[in-house]
Amino acid sequence: MKVLFFAYPSYADFEIAHVLFFLKKKGKAMVTTMTLDGNPVESLAGLKTLPQLSISDVKIRDYDLVLIPGGDGVHAVIDELHVHSLLQEAKSLSIPIASICASAALLGRAGLLQNKRFTCLPGTYKSFKEVFKDATYTEAAIEVEEGFITAKGTAFAEFTVAVGHELGLWKNTQEADHALKFCKGNA
Repeated sequence: MKVLFFAYPSYADFEIAHVLFFLKKKGKAMVTTMTLDGNPVESLAGLKTLPQLSISDVKIRDYDLVLIPGGDGVHAVIDELHVHSLLQEAKSLSIPIASICASAALLGRAGLLQNKRFTCLPGTYKSFKEVFKDATYTEAAIEVEEGFITAKGTAFAEFTVAVGHELGLWKNTQEADHALKFCKGNA
């Protein structure tokens, strides 16, 4: 299993920590980190993130999932045409896209949420309302629809379980329930 992780300046590392943990530990996934230019970025918490690729070097058909964190840095990448093209190509190849919180705006700007349900935090929705004009904002903790997983940034546990379901990580409901409890500190 191969996962493409899009890191950009000021991404919310805490939103995807559990997903990455289960992808590596349970799924034995190979996670490739990509940035726009192939240079390191710093997360909201100050973690230095060293990418393996720049966006122009990605061959999207090589991946089973695109993982995009939320975070304050979405503003810096929302109008990047390379990002839109990459996401559109992933969708056209039926590669699932897991997007948490503010990164839903990237899907909206790329035109991928038209006539679809999605979610993110209310403040994110208000800040980026214009990119969501043809989509249905549900305010749910998580939405899974036609190859897209979107979640509120506070629903990282549910997001982790949904990504696991999408990639077939859980053998049964007990494993999925255990992962949810683990992420919530109840395991």
